[in-house]
Amino acid sequence: MTLPRQRGLTEQAADAAIDTACRLLLLPSIRNEFTEIADRAIKDQMT
Repeated sequence: MTLPRQRGLTEQAADAAIDTACRLLLLPSIRNEFTEIADRAIKDQMT
């Protein structure tokens, strides 16, 4: 199953999409930590 790539998502919609993808891919650790990982990436000026 592939998800269409979407641009211009709100932060809430992006968080929901990541949560859904992590559930489908059975990645509970990433699902639980993605907010912290994203915040760290912003702090480190990563894209």
